Order: sequence, then C-alpha cells, then structure tokens
Amino acid sequence: MTKTPKATRTEWLRRAGAALGGAVTSFVLPESHAIVLSHGLGSRVVDVDGRDYIDYVLGSGPLILGHAHPAIVEAVSRQAALGSTFYTLTPAAIELAEEIIRAVPCAEQIKFVSTGTEATFHALRIARADTGRTKILKFEGAFHGVHDYALISAFPAVPSDLPQGQPDSAGIPPQVAETVLVSSWNDLDVTRALIEQHAEELAAVICEPLQRALPPAPGFLNGLRELTERYGILLIFDEVVTGFRLAYGGAQERYGVVPDLATFGKALSGGYPLAAIAGRREIMALTDPTRRSHGEPVAHLSGTLNGNLLAAAAGLATLHVLRQPGVYD
Repeated sequence: MTKTPKATRTEWLRRAGAALGGAVTSFVLPESHAIVLSHGLGSRVVDVDGRDYIDYVLGSGPLILGHAHPAIVEAVSRQAALGSTFYTLTPAAIELAEEIIRAVPCAEQIKFVSTGTEATFHALRIARADTGRTKILKFEGAFHGVHDYALISAFPAVPSDLPQGQPDSAGIPPQVAETVLVSSWNDLDVTRALIEQHAEELAAVICEPLQRALPPAPGFLNGLRELTERYGILLIFDEVVTGFRLAYGGAQERYGVVPDLATFGKALSGGYPLAAIAGRREIMALTDPTRRSHGEPVAHLSGTLNGNLLAAAAGLATLHVLRQPGVYD
C-alpha cells in the first residue's frame, strides 16, 4: 500500500486561502513568512514541514508555562474523560474563582467569560450600570480587545485629535465613538483636564496598567486612582496582558494601585479559552440575575462556555505552578 504523503506548508496555505478569510485565523504574517504549525512543547514549535522554531509568540502571550506543560496536560486530560462543559456550577470553576480572589487585590467576586474582548466589554457595561453614566475614557494605543468601544484609537494611523478618537475598523457606528474619550498615556495633566471636564458623563477609565511596552510613569496610576475616586468614576485595569505575569496578583500587586474592576485573560488558564472580570462585591452584584426582578440595572453574563471545565482545570493547574516558590524570581 502506498503511503499518502503529508500535506506541505504550500498545500496547507493554498487550502487556507480558499477556506479562511485572508488565509488567517488570528496572527497575521506576510505570505513569504506564513507558517502552519503542527505541534509544540515548552518553548518550541514545529511546522508541518518539520522545521523547529523558538516560539516567542506563545499564543499571543497566554502560554505562560509554554506548550503542553505536563501539569496542564494531565489536568485537562483527566477532566476531559469526565466531561467538558455543563453550563452550570462546577467545583473547578468555584475553586478557580476562589484562587483568583486570593491572588488579586481588587477581587472580591469573579465572573468568567471566554475571551479578553468579552471581559473588557462586560466590565464597561458593568461600570455604566453602576454609575448610570455613558462615556468611558481610554488611552491612545491601548488595546482592549476587538469590540466597538475598544477599537477606538488602539491603532491610529496618525495621532488622534484628543479627546476624539479614531475608529480602527470599518463598521463601528459613529454613535459608539462619541461615547469614548481618548487621552494620552502617562500624561496626567491632559487626563486630569479631560476627567474634570467630563466627570458627570464618565462611567469608567480603562487602561492597561503597563500599556503594551510602555510602563506607567511614576505617580501616573496613583493619579488615575485619586481622580476616579474623587469623581465617582470606576477605574478598570485591563490585566489581560499583565495579570499573573508581572506578579501573581498582576500589575495591581506590582504597582500597589488597586482598581475597582480588573479583567484577566488566558494566562490564568495557560492558554485555554478563559477570561475573567474581578471586582468589588457591591459592583459585581450587578451581575446577579436575581436582581432583575427588582427592576435594577443588570449586566448578567451568561455565556455558554463561561468557566467551562477544561479551561477551569487548566486554570487550577496553571495557578498551582505559578504560586510555587521562586517562579516569579
């Protein structure tokens, strides 16, 4: 019997071009450098042609323990044999929420979602429900996912005409852009002026506490905390990048500034589809579905895969490894 040859990179790319928009799933590379990966272990990946690479991308960052870490593989394999998702409470999801609360300074309650985009989207909705206000303030160049509110001046082609931002995508209604104010990262004077001018309209200030490769200037995060507290605005730390990386408790532990809400992404589950919103109990109470009967504003999060068992098992295994002595050193 003749053995069928394996498809090569060229063949897989041809098929991707026919089946996938832009021949990509997420990460975009020029065609000359496009790769189709077969498997990975630790810090290395192998493509369909058998070439070996050091993986500096690490799944866009969440593979904090590398590919196929034995503890995660064992936990997910064990759970997969018992079920993958039940759309209801499970011990793994409850235990993972409890561990996040122990780790993260602002966390008194947790809501699980599947992606960082969902986490920041819902955090902003919760802030609007809590304050009764409609506008948010973000920083030029900060990336908070791919929902409409996030894609304002995340990737501006030219500097924005602050505080007016630029939509980063076609299809974003102008009415959405009008609810988003944009400030300059690390410029506390400009930010203070915008907050003071729009305080009665602002529900939240959202930021990456370490914006991409730009650390916060001394006193900047403390200044944001003081301003938002003064005017009753919620401070949201988007810790999808920094959470469980800069420190076990994230940037808020590292920098000593505690927000009202924080969002976390797939680093907490070693790359499995899981994200979370964490915050003060009285704010997170708005997501309690039983409050709907009282006519109160509710931002109830009911995603089918929220806190699903495979991701929760991976999360418990990941955090168990991360909190061992010497890991962050």
